[in-house]
Amino acid sequence: MHVNNALSVEHKESKNSGGALTDWSNLLLSCVYCNSRKSEKIRKGNLDRWLWPDQHNTFLAFTYEDALPKINEAYLKSVGEDVLKRAKATMEDLALDYKPKSTDGKKYKDKRWQHRFHVLTIAEDYKNSWIKNRGLEYEEEQLRNIRYTAEQSGFFSVWMMVFKDEPRVKGALLDAFAGTSKECFDEKGNAVRRKDSIL
Repeated sequence: MHVNNALSVEHKESKNSGGALTDWSNLLLSCVYCNSRKSEKIRKGNLDRWLWPDQHNTFLAFTYEDALPKINEAYLKSVGEDVLKRAKATMEDLALDYKPKSTDGKKYKDKRWQHRFHVLTIAEDYKNSWIKNRGLEYEEEQLRNIRYTAEQSGFFSVWMMVFKDEPRVKGALLDAFAGTSKECFDEKGNAVRRKDSIL
């Protein structure tokens, strides 16, 4: 997502438990909400509790319904119960599917859910326009607009969900989001297992 506040440097194995302070393999960028929710949950030697975006294709672990992440249980069960267990722990510990029970005017600091739904509306509008203009002279311009808007608004997974049946757009999205590992997707933009990984 587009992060308005300062990004946090997340120590995968908590530094207070002996996790490496400056080793690149122990560092990830995080929003403040995920970082604070993680806290000391992953201690040194406990990395196999979760799935990690720098090691696993987490796009296979979670699906999106109405812009809320869900565990991809059917797929994960076919991979193995241990992987499913790790996905569930990642989801629960970080509250990836957080949405307040009531939105009755109370102010919530964590507005990821709100931004995600907003981006879903934008992406769906773009999809309707893309389908109307596909094959016409405006197609290339439309593709550039989708790419630019997705890049600015964030929520890669929401855009990929909305355009799941559009390989050309998915290819543009994979290019738009810097740092996306191309080895996690095939030539049609479908998620595939990462080489030498459980996922």
